[in-house]
Formats: sequence, structure tokens, C-alpha cells
Amino acid sequence: LVIEVMGRYAGYTALVPAMAGASDRCVIPEYEFDIERLTELLVKDRRDNESNYSVVLISEGAMFEGADMIFSNQETDAYGHKKLGGIGDMVSAEIVKRAPKYNKGETIHTINQRMSYMTRSGQPDAIDSIVPMAYGNLAMDLIMQGNSGRMVCLKNGRYDHVPFEVVTEYEKKIDVERFYDIERYRPHYHNCMGMPQFIMTSD
Repeated sequence: LVIEVMGRYAGYTALVPAMAGASDRCVIPEYEFDIERLTELLVKDRRDNESNYSVVLISEGAMFEGADMIFSNQETDAYGHKKLGGIGDMVSAEIVKRAPKYNKGETIHTINQRMSYMTRSGQPDAIDSIVPMAYGNLAMDLIMQGNSGRMVCLKNGRYDHVPFEVVTEYEKKIDVERFYDIERYRPHYHNCMGMPQFIMTSD
């Protein structure tokens, strides 16, 4: 199963669910991937799974080794960004082509799902409900105080607010060396001592 998710320049939407166990592998924009290696890993994952399937999450901005981003068309949005889409289709096709090499010559069929905004449409859990409630009330408090130009946030595990400039002063991307296993195309699962609850949310 190949699932394409949002993520133009940063792979959090692929890496965090993978860390939570939603997939066997994930590929992210911050690191170009080798399709041959990915295919080999997924075939092994499928073989090791008694249900006989494996899953890879692919950020829409992920790139094949030595290639560029895949765009669905040449149209641009209000910020001049071309619309991404199609990397999942290409990965699926390449896996079908290469899988027999690692599966005793037998073909493996793939299912490709482009999740896009569907990933935001699931039933909310307690955190999904509590955090926006707190954000909304904190924002109203700031408005009532005449305090503008601020963004509500969670900082060091506590509700806070920061200047808008924090959002635009740099691109927040995954620290590959710290959080991503480039040999196994999955999150690192070590060095969690002292990290915040959701691991990659401390910066």
C-alpha cells in the first residue's frame, strides 16, 4: 500500500504517523530516496507480515534520488507554488516493476491512495478537541487585552503565544540525522529521554 500525504518541503505528515506505527516505511522531502532500496525493504516487510502486505507513507514533496519534485500540473497558487501530486503513482509503478527481483520472480500488485486533505478529516480524539478549544480561548484573551501580532502555541508542553515572525523567519524541517533513519526509511526510535511527548515538537 502506497499512501501519498501532504508535505511539500517538510515530511512531518509522513514521519510522525510512521513513528506511531501507521506504516512500515516513509519517505520525506528532506532526503532523496533510492527506489530500489525502498522496494527491497517493502517486499521484506510484506514477507514478514502474516497478513501479507506492507505500507509506505510518501510526502508529496519527496524526491527520487537525483530527481526533482513531481508536479500534477503547471498551475501555481497565490504564492507561486506549483501543485504537487503524483509521486505516489510513480512509486507504485516502480515497485510493481522492481518487486519480482526480491520476491522470487513473482509480481506484487500495489494499491495507491492519495490522501491529501483526507488525512485531516478523521474523527477527533481528546487532544484534537482540547487543544483548539484552548487555542481559541487564548486567542480571545489576547484580543480582549489588545495584544495583536501574536500566534498561540504549545511551547515546552505549555500553552503560550509568540510573535507571528516566528512562523516566517525560517522553514521548519525534519532534522534527518536526529529523527530519520536514511538506511531503513523510517523514524529513529532511540534517544527519547528528555524529549517532549510528541518527540519532534520541541523546536
